[in-house]
Amino acid sequence: MSAAFATCSVRRAGPADWDAVEAFHLRCSEQSMHRRWGRLRIGRSHWLRLLRASRCWTASVPGDGVIALVSIGRLHHSPGVVDLGVQVADTHQRRGIGTGLVRLAAGHALAAGADTLSVYTEQANVPMLGLLHRLGPACTLRDGTHTELRLPLAGVTSHTSLFPHEDGHAPTSNDRHA
Repeated sequence: MSAAFATCSVRRAGPADWDAVEAFHLRCSEQSMHRRWGRLRIGRSHWLRLLRASRCWTASVPGDGVIALVSIGRLHHSPGVVDLGVQVADTHQRRGIGTGLVRLAAGHALAAGADTLSVYTEQANVPMLGLLHRLGPACTLRDGTHTELRLPLAGVTSHTSLFPHEDGHAPTSNDRHA
Protein backbone atom coordinates (compact mmCIF):
# COMPACT_ATOMS: atom_id res chain seq x y z
CA MET A 1 0.00 0.00 0.00
CA SER A 2 1.39 3.39 -1.00
CA ALA A 3 1.74 6.32 1.36
CA ALA A 4 -1.17 7.96 -0.49
CA PHE A 5 -3.52 5.24 0.76
CA ALA A 6 -2.12 5.08 4.29
CA THR A 7 -3.34 8.60 5.05
CA CYS A 8 -6.23 8.93 2.56
CA SER A 9 -9.81 9.05 3.78
CA VAL A 10 -12.85 8.76 1.53
CA ARG A 11 -16.34 9.94 2.37
CA ARG A 12 -19.63 10.77 0.74
CA ALA A 13 -19.72 14.40 -0.37
CA GLY A 14 -22.53 16.87 0.18
CA PRO A 15 -23.38 20.56 -0.23
CA ALA A 16 -21.31 21.53 2.83
CA ASP A 17 -18.16 20.27 1.07
CA TRP A 18 -18.21 23.08 -1.48
CA ASP A 19 -15.38 25.11 0.12
CA ALA A 20 -13.07 22.07 0.22
CA VAL A 21 -13.99 21.09 -3.35
CA GLU A 22 -13.44 24.63 -4.58
CA ALA A 23 -10.00 24.71 -2.89
CA PHE A 24 -9.21 21.36 -4.55
CA HIS A 25 -10.16 22.74 -7.96
CA LEU A 26 -8.03 25.84 -7.44
CA ARG A 27 -5.01 23.55 -6.89
CA CYS A 28 -5.69 21.57 -10.09
CA SER A 29 -4.12 22.51 -13.41
CA GLU A 30 -6.16 24.05 -16.20
CA GLN A 31 -5.64 20.85 -18.18
CA SER A 32 -7.03 18.74 -15.34
CA MET A 33 -10.04 21.01 -14.92
CA HIS A 34 -10.75 20.98 -18.65
CA ARG A 35 -10.46 17.18 -18.84
CA ARG A 36 -12.95 16.67 -16.02
CA TRP A 37 -15.36 19.54 -16.45
CA GLY A 38 -14.84 20.92 -19.95
CA ARG A 39 -14.15 24.29 -18.36
CA LEU A 40 -11.55 25.91 -16.14
CA ARG A 41 -13.80 26.72 -13.19
CA ILE A 42 -17.01 25.41 -11.75
CA GLY A 43 -19.18 27.34 -9.38
CA ARG A 44 -21.24 26.38 -6.38
CA SER A 45 -24.34 26.02 -8.59
CA HIS A 46 -22.53 23.41 -10.72
CA TRP A 47 -21.53 21.53 -7.56
CA LEU A 48 -25.09 21.52 -6.26
CA ARG A 49 -26.41 20.36 -9.66
CA LEU A 50 -23.88 17.50 -9.66
CA LEU A 51 -24.97 16.46 -6.16
CA ARG A 52 -28.63 16.42 -7.22
CA ALA A 53 -27.86 14.24 -10.25
CA SER A 54 -25.33 11.84 -8.77
CA ARG A 55 -23.57 10.41 -5.76
CA CYS A 56 -20.19 11.94 -5.03
CA TRP A 57 -17.26 11.02 -2.82
CA THR A 58 -14.14 12.96 -1.94
CA ALA A 59 -10.74 11.60 -0.99
CA SER A 60 -8.71 13.70 1.44
CA VAL A 61 -5.30 13.61 3.07
CA PRO A 62 -4.14 15.56 6.12
CA GLY A 63 -2.42 18.78 5.11
CA ASP A 64 -3.75 18.74 1.54
CA GLY A 65 -7.49 18.48 2.11
CA VAL A 66 -9.50 17.10 -0.80
CA ILE A 67 -7.25 15.47 -3.39
CA ALA A 68 -9.83 13.64 -5.51
CA LEU A 69 -13.49 13.52 -6.40
CA VAL A 70 -15.63 10.84 -8.01
CA SER A 71 -19.26 11.06 -9.09
CA ILE A 72 -21.63 8.47 -10.46
CA GLY A 73 -25.17 9.03 -11.63
CA ARG A 74 -27.80 7.31 -13.74
CA LEU A 75 -28.18 8.10 -17.43
CA HIS A 76 -31.91 8.67 -17.73
CA HIS A 77 -32.10 7.57 -21.37
CA SER A 78 -30.21 4.30 -20.72
CA PRO A 79 -31.64 1.99 -18.04
CA GLY A 80 -28.96 0.27 -15.97
CA VAL A 81 -26.21 2.63 -17.14
CA VAL A 82 -24.39 5.06 -14.84
CA ASP A 83 -22.19 7.97 -15.87
CA LEU A 84 -18.81 8.32 -14.18
CA GLY A 85 -16.77 11.43 -13.45
CA VAL A 86 -13.43 11.35 -11.64
CA GLN A 87 -10.76 13.93 -10.96
CA VAL A 88 -7.52 13.52 -9.02
CA ALA A 89 -5.22 16.41 -8.07
CA ASP A 90 -2.25 16.64 -10.40
CA THR A 91 0.18 16.03 -7.52
CA HIS A 92 -1.60 12.79 -6.52
CA GLN A 93 -2.13 11.20 -9.93
CA ARG A 94 -0.72 7.81 -10.97
CA ARG A 95 -0.97 6.39 -7.43
CA GLY A 96 -4.14 4.33 -7.90
CA ILE A 97 -6.40 6.83 -6.12
CA GLY A 98 -8.65 7.33 -9.16
CA THR A 99 -8.88 3.59 -9.72
CA GLY A 100 -9.83 3.00 -6.08
CA LEU A 101 -12.49 5.71 -6.21
CA VAL A 102 -13.94 4.35 -9.45
CA ARG A 103 -14.20 0.87 -7.93
CA LEU A 104 -15.86 2.24 -4.80
CA ALA A 105 -18.43 4.20 -6.84
CA ALA A 106 -18.97 1.25 -9.19
CA GLY A 107 -19.68 -1.02 -6.22
CA HIS A 108 -22.40 1.33 -5.02
CA ALA A 109 -23.91 1.58 -8.50
CA LEU A 110 -23.91 -2.21 -8.91
CA ALA A 111 -25.59 -2.64 -5.51
CA ALA A 112 -28.22 -0.09 -6.60
CA GLY A 113 -29.11 -2.16 -9.66
CA ALA A 114 -26.96 -0.65 -12.41
CA ASP A 115 -25.02 -2.95 -14.74
CA THR A 116 -22.93 -0.68 -16.99
CA LEU A 117 -20.43 2.14 -16.39
CA SER A 118 -20.27 4.89 -19.03
CA VAL A 119 -17.70 7.62 -19.55
CA TYR A 120 -17.86 10.28 -22.25
CA THR A 121 -14.54 12.08 -22.63
CA GLU A 122 -12.18 13.63 -25.13
CA GLN A 123 -10.03 11.19 -27.07
CA ALA A 124 -7.05 13.24 -25.88
CA ASN A 125 -7.85 12.39 -22.21
CA VAL A 126 -5.22 9.65 -22.13
CA PRO A 127 -5.18 9.27 -18.30
CA MET A 128 -8.93 8.57 -18.12
CA LEU A 129 -8.92 6.26 -21.13
CA GLY A 130 -5.96 4.35 -19.67
CA LEU A 131 -7.70 3.97 -16.30
CA LEU A 132 -10.84 2.63 -17.96
CA HIS A 133 -9.00 0.17 -20.19
CA ARG A 134 -7.18 -1.20 -17.13
CA LEU A 135 -10.54 -1.84 -15.43
CA GLY A 136 -11.73 -4.26 -18.08
CA PRO A 137 -12.93 -4.71 -21.62
CA ALA A 138 -14.84 -1.69 -22.87
CA CYS A 139 -17.19 -1.00 -25.74
CA THR A 140 -15.86 2.14 -27.42
CA LEU A 141 -17.94 4.53 -29.51
CA ARG A 142 -16.19 7.48 -31.17
CA ASP A 143 -18.01 10.77 -31.61
CA GLY A 144 -15.79 13.30 -33.38
CA THR A 145 -13.08 14.28 -30.91
CA HIS A 146 -14.82 12.44 -28.06
CA THR A 147 -15.16 8.82 -27.05
CA GLU A 148 -17.80 7.02 -25.02
CA LEU A 149 -16.64 3.91 -23.21
CA ARG A 150 -18.98 1.44 -21.56
CA LEU A 151 -17.81 -1.27 -19.19
CA PRO A 152 -19.76 -3.97 -17.35
CA LEU A 153 -19.89 -2.93 -13.68
CA ALA A 154 -19.37 -6.51 -12.50
CA GLY A 155 -15.89 -6.51 -14.03
CA VAL A 156 -14.98 -3.14 -12.51
CA THR A 157 -16.04 -4.23 -9.04
CA SER A 158 -14.55 -7.74 -9.21
CA HIS A 159 -11.25 -6.37 -7.89
CA THR A 160 -10.77 -5.27 -4.30
CA SER A 161 -11.02 -1.53 -3.79
CA LEU A 162 -8.13 0.14 -2.01
CA PHE A 163 -10.62 2.21 -0.03
CA PRO A 164 -13.15 1.07 2.53
CA HIS A 165 -16.73 1.65 1.50
CA GLU A 166 -18.54 4.70 2.75
CA ASP A 167 -18.88 4.67 6.53
CA GLY A 168 -16.89 1.42 6.63
CA HIS A 169 -19.66 -0.77 5.20
CA ALA A 170 -20.04 -2.51 1.86
CA PRO A 171 -22.87 -1.26 -0.35
CA THR A 172 -26.12 -3.20 -0.11
CA SER A 173 -29.13 -3.67 -2.34
CA ASN A 174 -30.90 -1.05 -0.19
CA ASP A 175 -28.31 1.53 -1.27
CA ARG A 176 -30.37 2.95 -4.17
CA HIS A 177 -28.82 6.42 -4.60
CA ALA A 178 -26.29 5.69 -7.34
